[in-house]
Amino acid sequence: MLLGVSGLFAKLIQLPALDIIAYRSLLTVVLLLAILVLSKSKIRLNSFKDYKIALILGLLAALHWVTYFTSIQMSSVAVGMITLFTYPVLTVLLEPLVRKKLPSVRDILISVVVTFGISMLFPSLWSSEIALTDDYLLGIVLGVVSALAMALRNIGIQHYFTEYSGTQSMFYQFLVTAIVLIPFVGNTPMDVSVDNWQLLILLTAFFSAAPHVLFASAIHKLSARTAGLIAYLQPLYGIALGFIILAEVPKLMTLLGGVIILSAAIYETYLSNKQAKKLYKEP
Repeated sequence: MLLGVSGLFAKLIQLPALDIIAYRSLLTVVLLLAILVLSKSKIRLNSFKDYKIALILGLLAALHWVTYFTSIQMSSVAVGMITLFTYPVLTVLLEPLVRKKLPSVRDILISVVVTFGISMLFPSLWSSEIALTDDYLLGIVLGVVSALAMALRNIGIQHYFTEYSGTQSMFYQFLVTAIVLIPFVGNTPMDVSVDNWQLLILLTAFFSAAPHVLFASAIHKLSARTAGLIAYLQPLYGIALGFIILAEVPKLMTLLGGVIILSAAIYETYLSNKQAKKLYKEP
């Protein structure tokens, strides 16, 4: 739900997407470092190998965020969000391969159904013709790249970074992102207005650090597949908040899409809990 709010700040903060991501990442690093220090949690990683994994995860996170915002700028919010939310489908297909297994038919069907539900959230894609310009097509490609980067990052967290908490994991991901992007910002800190800094701090504290730490922690408790499928609720939350905050009234098809997504998320959560209880009871 918190991640669903973050999209509203893309309209509220008057800065280029790269600048927003870079400064948000820098502020999040400071916040997470303070949390780690105050809670007396370990900051250093256990081995040089883990630092290499953290670097890869951070680069994947940076690629995901930059390509997502660029996709929206080159196409539309609807296309950017729909292409991004193919990542649970990609996770369903890729995660079993890491375990040297084939994806289950159930997971594939759920992913396809929910992807259809996501597309229904944006009726304009169904009712109006879209000019497939070069920029528009590139936006679609970048959206898929963003989804792939996110899927790989989530799988990497679950399979190669399980020794560390969600806070530690996201600290290093935001650190790498900040280091990579800060040199390319178009506005220096002195150029950013007080209002934009206030919004950036609000975005960082409540809608960046907290939800990403919670999501990384969820991946440790669930599979990346299940966490990804439940995350399909994010655009639904975004539309609901858009109605409450921006008075954007959703259409009937949007509501039907929301019902599909919510039903699939509840079903997946139920099956995950059922499987967890079964494993817990086994000696």
